[in-house]
Amino acid sequence: FKLAQYQDWLIETVESNESLIYPRFRSADVLQFLKKEPLNDLCISRPKERLEWGIELPFDDDFVTYVWFDALTNYITAAGYGTDEFEKHWPADYHVIGKDILVPPHAIYWPIMLKALDIELPKSFLVHGWWLSSGAKMSKSTGEVVNPLDLIEQFGTDAFRYFVTREMNVGQDSEFSIDLFMSRYNSDLANDLGNLVSRLLNMGGRYAEGKVPAASVEDEPEKALKQLWSEVGPELIQLFEGFQFHKALDRIFTFVSGINKYAETRAPWKLAKSDTPEDQAALQTSLAYMAEALRLAVVMLTPVMPEISDKIRSLVGAENFDSLDGQLQWGNTLEGAALGEKTILFPRPERKA
Repeated sequence: FKLAQYQDWLIETVESNESLIYPRFRSADVLQFLKKEPLNDLCISRPKERLEWGIELPFDDDFVTYVWFDALTNYITAAGYGTDEFEKHWPADYHVIGKDILVPPHAIYWPIMLKALDIELPKSFLVHGWWLSSGAKMSKSTGEVVNPLDLIEQFGTDAFRYFVTREMNVGQDSEFSIDLFMSRYNSDLANDLGNLVSRLLNMGGRYAEGKVPAASVEDEPEKALKQLWSEVGPELIQLFEGFQFHKALDRIFTFVSGINKYAETRAPWKLAKSDTPEDQAALQTSLAYMAEALRLAVVMLTPVMPEISDKIRSLVGAENFDSLDGQLQWGNTLEGAALGEKTILFPRPERKA
């Protein structure tokens, strides 16, 4: 397979299309390889006398197909190449691949194979890093592994999804440890989010007949919470679209912390002890603001924690949605909605030995 005749085309393609490879700095690795020297021809077969396993060549049963030539064609085969279904699934929006097999197979062989077939390239290659344990790549051969199913069984799928999305800066290596997982689980999920939901449901049942009350006060605490959302909310879609999921989650939990701060400032449990109209209005408002803020917080948490987000919406009387239209705008759509029973979203099981 004569790679060199496509070398200039591939260099120009990578250099002219900034969105082709993400993160962009990975393009430098590709261009360095391409510009170093003329590409050698790629032998797409291996003799069976040297390699017994493999996909036999259709035109010579003494040879098998070179593994990378065979493996790469599976991408278009799975998408229906050669059938009417292919146009429905190709080109792929993102071809997700590990950094260690970007060059040469996926950034050199694969685009050239597609070009030779007159098939469009994937719109973008999303190149991810490694999960590290104590600074070393996780590997079965070294024993540096974690079984995600064990964590999922104990803590739930959403908690695991939150951790890996929160800790992974897409394109970079990221550290994984049980201690780090437990820190995120206890701090972000159980303490900040879980306790907030539990407190709202408990106080709503005791002070508002189990319904989201109407907000009638807008003093400094309410203005501060709304202002925080006006800063956080508009950032989230852009961060998600830019694969900055860890930053988006950080901003979401900055807002969750803001809701907790609002609750501490308003202290509904203290307002409930007063019979004055002003304090009762502040009490009802505080519960309404906590409910609406929680609804907003879980909108963009949904792609990462779909089950927990749906459950929180159900508990505060919010509806599920198919479109983001209007979902990130502060409103009063929850007024009068029934609150759920107090629940523990993130129980603290004892760690297995």
